[in-house]
Amino acid sequence: MQNKNEYPNWFLWFCENWIGLLVLLGTISLVMISAVVYLDNRFAKFEDRVKYIPPRSYQPPDLSLYSAGEFDRQKISRRGSTYVPCYSHIYYHGGSPLLLETTLSIRNIDPNQSIYLDKIDYFDTDGKQVESFLDSTIKLEPFQTIDFLVEERDSSGGAGANFLVNWFSEQGAERPLMETVMIGTSGSRAIAFSRTGIEISPTTKREVGKK
Repeated sequence: MQNKNEYPNWFLWFCENWIGLLVLLGTISLVMISAVVYLDNRFAKFEDRVKYIPPRSYQPPDLSLYSAGEFDRQKISRRGSTYVPCYSHIYYHGGSPLLLETTLSIRNIDPNQSIYLDKIDYFDTDGKQVESFLDSTIKLEPFQTIDFLVEERDSSGGAGANFLVNWFSEQGAERPLMETVMIGTSGSRAIAFSRTGIEISPTTKREVGKK
C-alpha cells in the first residue's frame, strides 16, 4: 500500500472532501437551473405583455377629438362621395334572416395629408335615410382611422343597407379606404365578411370651386 506522502496534496484534499464537493456542485447546478428557468419565464411573460394588448369594447367615437378646426374651402382640391354597401341581415335556410353586426371603417391612407369628412349617412334597403353619424365636419390625420358600429339588434337597414360618406381634402390627398365588416352567429356557427366602398361622384378642383 502506498504512503499518503506519495500523493499530491490536492488529491488527498479531494479524497477527504469529495462528498462536500459533490453537494456544492449539485447546489450550484440547481441554483443555475432555477435562475435560467426563472429568467426564461420572466422573459416569456414580458413578451406576452408586449405582444398581446387586449382590445377594448367598442365605444362610439368622441367626435370632438376629430375636430376639423379651421380650413379654407377655397383650397379644397379633391372631393368625393363613397357608397359603402352593408347588410343588417342576410337570408339562409330558405329565407330565415340571420342578423349581422356591422362596422364601418374609414381609413385615411395618405401618409402626409389630412382628409375631412362632412357626411356619414346610413340608408335602408328602400334608400331612405335611417341615421346620420355627423353633425359637423371632422378631420382624419394621416393614417388615422375612425369606426362606426351598427349593432346586430338594429335591423332597420335590411339586406340592402348602405352608407354614403362625403369627404374632401385641401392638398389632393389619396382617396380614403372605406370598408364595412359584417359578422353574425347562429348556434355554434359564425359568418364574417367585408365589403369595400365605391366612389360614385369624384369632383375636380374646378368643379368644387363652382359650388
